[in-house]
Amino acid sequence: MAVVCVCGIFAASPLAASSGLPIIVYHQIRDTRDGPPDSLEAISLDRFKSEMRYLHEHGYVTLSASEVVKHLQEGDSPGEKIVAIQFDDGWKSSQLALPVLNQYGFKATFWIIAGKGIGWPHLDWKEIEAIAQNPRYDIYSHTMTHAWKSGDTMLDWMNGRTPGKGPDQVRWELTESHRVLAEKLGRAVPYLSWPGGHYNDSMVKLAKESGYVALFTIDGGLNYPGDDPLSIRRTMVHGSCDDELFAQILRDGIYRDCKPGVASLPN
Repeated sequence: MAVVCVCGIFAASPLAASSGLPIIVYHQIRDTRDGPPDSLEAISLDRFKSEMRYLHEHGYVTLSASEVVKHLQEGDSPGEKIVAIQFDDGWKSSQLALPVLNQYGFKATFWIIAGKGIGWPHLDWKEIEAIAQNPRYDIYSHTMTHAWKSGDTMLDWMNGRTPGKGPDQVRWELTESHRVLAEKLGRAVPYLSWPGGHYNDSMVKLAKESGYVALFTIDGGLNYPGDDPLSIRRTMVHGSCDDELFAQILRDGIYRDCKPGVASLPN
């Protein structure tokens, strides 16, 4: 997928605690020399293990999506250091993360493309349902088709830039994924993450009308009590980041392009 990352440093709200909540996002995981190269969309299993070990050794407590929302609304925190771990697109390879997460008792959220994102190279329904059986794992909506190509995103549809598509198609992506996931999993689906990070106020309104009460973006920064649950910030983790840069991401929630030869942002 192509991702548009709107990164920036945000001021804390008046209710903010001394440190914010980072939400880190992964996509594909590679366990062989073949497969997708390290990028913001792929990470080796060894690197993922290192980052999860870092969280464990530094005392981080992981949050479910519901706990993220509760933290924003009520300020509740189960630990001094908190983080949420999430996986976008429902790639089949995300199953490689499960033994690592289980090792540390970590919680995680998986965002599923409920139409075009079912079956190879994505998870099938049997695999999704198996993940959902673990009480530490969440399954929520990433729309039906994950429209992301330039000129053909849901934001383009909403703004009339794609012939034959408009608000009705956006609404269908939201309501149908909500319906399908609820039907398949037998549970409520109150949360959505925006494909590619593309959204505007009109789309937020449609999402609320479709039954979502919290929306997850890829806007950069940390999250604080009192922040709007309709614009929750998340940070992609580049597969080439080392533990030092990973620690910086946890501190400020800002994406680092960790490709060789590309300088990261300062501390």
